[in-house]
Parts: sequence; structure tokens; C-alpha cells
Amino acid sequence: MALPDPHTSRAVLVGIADYTHADLVAMPAAARGADHLARLLREPSIWGLPHEYVTVLGTDTTQERILTAVRDAALATEDTLVVYFAGHGLRDPGERLHLALVDADPDYPQIGTLPYRQLRDLIRQAGHRAKHRVTVLDCCYSGIAGGMSHPTAPTRDELATALDERAHANATDGVDEGRHGSDEDDHGDCVLTSAPPQSRSFVRAGAPFPEFTGELIATLEAGIIGVGPMISLEGAWLRVRDRMRGRDSPEPQLFAQNNATRHIHFLNRAPRERREQSAAAPDPAPGASAAHLEARAAAERAARALPDVYYSMSVLADIAAATVTVDPDKTRQLTDEVLRASHGVTNPDQRARLLAQVATSLVGLDSPRGRDLVDEAQAAVLAIGEPDARFEGLYNLAHTVAAADRDRATWLLEKVEECAHSVPDARDKVMRLQVLSNSSLLDDLPAWRQRLRDEADHVESAAEQSKLFDEYSRESTEGSRRASEARANPDSRWTVVELVKIARDLDQSHPHQAVELLEEAERTVRKIGVREREEREEALSELTGALPFCVSWAARTIPNRVFDLVTKVRHTVNDHASHAQRDQLTDVARTLAVTANELAKTDPRRAVDLIREAQAITPQPPGKTRQLLHKKVAEALTKIGAELTPIDAEQAVALAHEARKIAAAQDDTLHRVHTDSAAMRVLALAGQHLARADTNRSAELFREAESLARRLPKQELWPVAQALAMAGKSIAGTNPDQMDTFVQQSERLARDLPEKDRQHCLQSIADALIKTGHALVDRDPDHAALYAREAERIVRQISSDRDRNFLLYKIMGLQAEVVTRRPAYADRAKQVAERMPDDGFKAFTLQNLAIALAPADSGHAERIAQDITDDRCRARALASIAKARL
Repeated sequence: MALPDPHTSRAVLVGIADYTHADLVAMPAAARGADHLARLLREPSIWGLPHEYVTVLGTDTTQERILTAVRDAALATEDTLVVYFAGHGLRDPGERLHLALVDADPDYPQIGTLPYRQLRDLIRQAGHRAKHRVTVLDCCYSGIAGGMSHPTAPTRDELATALDERAHANATDGVDEGRHGSDEDDHGDCVLTSAPPQSRSFVRAGAPFPEFTGELIATLEAGIIGVGPMISLEGAWLRVRDRMRGRDSPEPQLFAQNNATRHIHFLNRAPRERREQSAAAPDPAPGASAAHLEARAAAERAARALPDVYYSMSVLADIAAATVTVDPDKTRQLTDEVLRASHGVTNPDQRARLLAQVATSLVGLDSPRGRDLVDEAQAAVLAIGEPDARFEGLYNLAHTVAAADRDRATWLLEKVEECAHSVPDARDKVMRLQVLSNSSLLDDLPAWRQRLRDEADHVESAAEQSKLFDEYSRESTEGSRRASEARANPDSRWTVVELVKIARDLDQSHPHQAVELLEEAERTVRKIGVREREEREEALSELTGALPFCVSWAARTIPNRVFDLVTKVRHTVNDHASHAQRDQLTDVARTLAVTANELAKTDPRRAVDLIREAQAITPQPPGKTRQLLHKKVAEALTKIGAELTPIDAEQAVALAHEARKIAAAQDDTLHRVHTDSAAMRVLALAGQHLARADTNRSAELFREAESLARRLPKQELWPVAQALAMAGKSIAGTNPDQMDTFVQQSERLARDLPEKDRQHCLQSIADALIKTGHALVDRDPDHAALYAREAERIVRQISSDRDRNFLLYKIMGLQAEVVTRRPAYADRAKQVAERMPDDGFKAFTLQNLAIALAPADSGHAERIAQDITDDRCRARALASIAKARL
């Protein structure tokens, strides 16, 4: 028994994290698994392959690059060649396996894939000198690859025949001498697959690796107690198979020639004092490693030391789940204890969560009992009478059961949404819809998430409108008394004047009543006789002069009624020609502009139509009245433009330019400055919203906005700086180079801002960097780590402890994701966490860091866990370390 010579061996690992086709879900766990396995193969304590002899290819790889890498590795191999693939697997109508690359089409498996047979033939041809050739496939239908081997291929000379595609009779659910043929020759090929030919493979929700790969990693990392200093590939596979059998997962398959899997060995990482000294002893059934037992005991001590029964039992339930595959008796003992304690937990939400945690642990041991416990937990939460508690209970239960029963979790989320809609208070309803929309369970359901966010926005807007309507509908008793006196006067002209005067007094405090009075005034004007021309003209001028000042507030809540009033007044003006008609029509146009200004937020397109109608009213007399009209139009154009940018950015830009042109024609410097400032904001917002669709146009608009801002008396750079940061955030992950440019420009402008504005801008920049890091972490964790570091640099400039603490917490979320893929960044992440001002946040982030690091480096994770000051967080971190040391 000997370790394959690392200097004459090679490995090629491929992990495809993302796909362009909508029907192929992203699989970041596949890339993480490839990276992690590569690190283990390089570990001297496992195999010790030189770094340059291990090739890792990610999502952006191509068929040609994979085949070239495999060819080069195979030609250089004399001892053992390992080829690994994780991603989606597709099968064509001829039941041939295709390994899906980033542009694969599941409807046409021949497109965007690497046909397995092509890979197999290349391995056979280029690797003709290799002693062993190992192929590991973690993908759906991977068992089809069993046709690569043949059970009776006894010699190297007959290998070419054995490698022809055949029926899958050699798939094994156990390994014995008869299946492998004789030991005449220790040369041979083997294929390890995650599933049978007709089965899919699993990537469980929240798991860092695909299930098969994760079990293989856990076995290599922890070793196996009770065997000699080495583990055969067959022994490792048996351990993985038995673990997956216990969870009702697809059963892994092994296909081998000449007992190849018995001749390939890795070093056993299990503690030496616990191994058997006989190297010839067969690999036993899986058992708990000493490292796992030690970590489990530490986690259990920490859990039992917690004073709160719920938190203590919750951590014990985590420990039960962590040990289920290697020590089912311990799992049963702990779950029984948690169940007994749950009867004393009075909070129904907490009790339901404990039941669900226990059920998750029992899925592989006692499925009927596990389902019964989840049913009991579900019934307990649904029976909660208080809506807030029921919402929280359903939400928490959904996340607790998601890993074991995704269908039930989805059903529970539907109940959570029903609960949110049943809340009578609009603000509470909005908050619950927003919380639900941020659930990690909706990461693969973007349409549902967007619908929830749209509903939250609609409810919030409707609630604001309803509240405003009720407030504006209040009636003034004094106004009603004065109106009654005005109606009693037989002089219609005087009645109109008084009604208009009362409306002016009530326009802000009682807007709807003001409109009612103006409507009455308009009807009264039309009743004035033809012979009373001067009185009618005077009354009509009084009415039109008041309109621009009396309808702005009411236009926010009853725009249709305001528009009807303006239309009637306009008809009345047109029906009664007089020397004051031009002024009266100008007043009507100003009123349309005012109404458009108020409609900008709720209905920007209709607001544009009202502006065009106002501009179409002619003739407009020269002088102050026309100047006031143009000011109102320019003001409305910029406000409409600002609200229109998310819908039609180019039209918004056109409105801003039009407003500037109108203002430039007026002899009013202050108005020009005000319009330029508003137009600059529109240009910046348009640049922000065009960033994703057209980065060149976006950059052009930002340059124009900055140039305009610098020409303003106070150099109003804040809107441009903020919009640049938000633009960077909007293209995070899709165009990192342009994102970098936007953020750099925003930071440059922020240096010239007043301190308060600068602080807000820095927060937006940090958010953009963090979001970009999250978008890149799967395909380029090193680059993501750089973004985390840049965000940290920005956050150090923020003066508010509260804001700095919150942003550091978000940075740590990114750091934890990076550490999951690149454990070497753990020390840097720990330094960031230790700088957090809030002890609670610090403990929670260190807990998450330890959990992220545990699968790769449980020793380092344990050292981090021991530094956690909060007992609950430390206990949870230790439980995750116990799981990592299976």
C-alpha cells in the first residue's frame, strides 16, 4: 500500500457556478467544491500534489480549455490522473451524458456542453502512460458514465476495449471482489459518480458544497478512525455512500477496473493514536472522528452553560444535526432531551422552532417521526392568535425546515404572505412584506420577490394617499359659515369674490373644501347675465387669478376633480371674450402647470401631457404674468423629469434641457440658477438609471451633470456624487470595471462636499462596493475580497458609530462568503470584526466567520470561536465546528 507519487500525478478540477439559461439554476456550491478539493489534494497531510500540478477551471471556462487542460495533465501523468467535474448534467435522447457549461441549453444538450464520451476518450488516449485514471462526476445523471469501465478488464493491454461505451451493468451499490475482477494488474480506471444513471444530484439549500462533494471533502479532511495511516479511495467512497444512504439521497456509484479504487490511497488525517496499527486492516463502517468528538463535547458544554432554556436547547439541536451521520445514538439522545425541554418553552414560536430543528435532525434516522414533529411545529405556529407572533413563527419555521423539506418551506412562505396581508395597519403590512421579500429562500424565486416589493410599494403609496385624503377632506366650520353668508348676498359678483377669498384662506388647511368653493364660484360666474358684462369679467378674473394658488394641495389627492374644474373655467373664459381674456387664459395655463407639478410623483406621464396643454394655451401676454407662467412650467418640467428617470431616462433628460432653455430666456438670474440645479439633479438621476442599459450614455450624462454642478454658485456636487455611487451599485456584478469608474468619480466628488453630505455619499459608496463583492464572490473570490477591503477603507472615514457599525456588519457578511471559498482571508476578516464598536454585532459576525471557516479549517475556526464573548454565539460556532469535523 503506497501513496500515489505526487510528482508524477496530476489533477484537473472543473466547477461551474452559473448558467445563462433560465432553466439552469446557479450552482455556486459547485465552484466552491472544486476549489476546496483542489486545496485538499495539495495538502501534504492528504496527498501533497504540487500547486502547479493541480488545475482548477471555473464558470468562464470552455470545452476547448477543459479538454486542453485534461490533455496536458494526462500526457504528464505516470502515476494517478484525477479529473473532477461539478455542475449540471444533461442527457440527450440517446441517454448520453453531457456536462453542462455556462451556455448550456437543457432543451438541446449538444449545445454549450462537454460530451462525457469526448472527455472519456481524451483521458484514455492522452493518459495512456498513467497507472490510474480517476474521474469524479458530481452532476445529475452522472451514473451514465459507468459505461466507461468494464468489470472484467484484467490487463492494461485490454484497456482500450474496456473503455468503449457499454451498458451500465457495472454500477455498484457495494464493492466486492467479483465486481472488480482479479488483482492480476494494479493498473486501472475508475469513475465515481454522485447519482445513478436516472437520478438527479442534490445541492441542499444553504450547503457550501454539492452533497456528494461535501461528503468526500469531509471524509478527506477528518480522516477515518479505526484504519491505518492511509485511506483507500474505495474506503472513502464507502463512507460517502453510507452517509448519503442515511439521508435518502441519490446513491453514489462506483465503476472500477482491476480493483483500482483499492490501490489508490490518501493519507488518513484521523488522530494517529486512534488508528489501528495494521495497515492491511479493511476500512470499517463510518464513525465519528476524535476531532469531531472533541469539538462536539466543547459545543455541548457551551450549550448547557447558557441560562436561557430555549437558546440552550436550540444549540443542542444544532449539535444533534451535526452528529447524525456518524453517531445516530447521540443524535437520538440529544433530540429526546430537546423535545422534553420544549414542553416547558411557553413561547409558541420558539417551541415550534425547536420541534422543527429536531425534525431536521431526524430526517435520516426516523423520517415518519421527523415529519410528525414538523407537523406539530406547524400546527403550533398556525394556532398563534397574535398576528405579529404568527408571522414571525411561520417565517422562522420556513427557514428552519428549508434544508430538509423545501416544498414545505415554500408552502410556509405562502402562509407568511397571507399573514402579512391580513395585518390591518398599512405600515405594519409594508414592513412584513419587505421582510418577506428579503428572505434568502426567495433567492431562486426573483419574480415572487419582486412582486412582494411592488406590493409593499403599492400599499405604502396607497396608505399615504389615504391618510392625505382624510386629512385634506376635513371641513372648516368657520369657512362653511363664511360661505353661507356669501351665498346669501344677491350680488353674484360679490358672492364669487367672497367664495374665492375663502378658498384662498383654506387652500392649505382644508384643500378639498377650497376646491368645492372654487367649483361653486365657477358655477356662479356662469349664472351672471350677459348684460352684466363688467361684473362677470371681474368675477371671472378673480376666479382665474386664484386658481394657481388654491389647487396645488388638492391636486395631490383629487387631481381629476381639479382638472375638471380647470377645464370648465377654461371653457368659461373662451365663451366670454373680453380684454382680460389673455390674462385669464394665462392663469389657466399656470394652474395646469401647478397641477402637473403635483402629479409628477404619482403620474409623471400625465403630468407631461398637462404641461404640453399649458404650453399650447395662446395667446400669452408679455410681461410679468407670462414670466410667472414660464417659471411654473420650467419648475414642473424638472420635477417631472426627476420622477420620470426610472421610467424613461431619455425623456427626462429632454425635459431637463427644455427647462434650462426656458429659464435661460428669462431675465431672472435666481430662477436660472434654481432651474440649472434642478436640471443637474435630473441628469445625474438619468445617468444612474441608464448605468445598467447603456454605460457610455450614463457616463456622458454624469459628465454633463458634474460640469453643470461646478458652474453653480455653491457647486452642488452632492446629487452627482450620490447618483454615481448608486449607479455603481446598480451595475454591481454585471460591469465591475465601469462600477469602479463610477465609484472612483463619486469618491473624488465627495472630497469637495460639506461633511454631512460627504458622510451620506461615503455610505452609498461602501454599499456599492459590498454589493459588487457579493456579485463576484462565486466566480472570483479574490476580487471580491479586494472589494471588501475597499469598502472597509471607505467605512473607516465614516464618523457615526452607528453607521460604521452597520456597514462593518455588511462587510463581514461579504468576508464570510469570501472565507468560505478562500480560508486564507480569515485573519483579515477577524480584524474587521474586532473593529466593530458594538459588542453584540462583533460577537454575531465572529460567529458567522467561524461557521464559514469551519469546513475548511476547523482549528482556526475554533480559535475564533474561543474569542467570542457572547455565550450564545460561541456555542453556535462550536456546534458548526463539530459538524465540520465529522
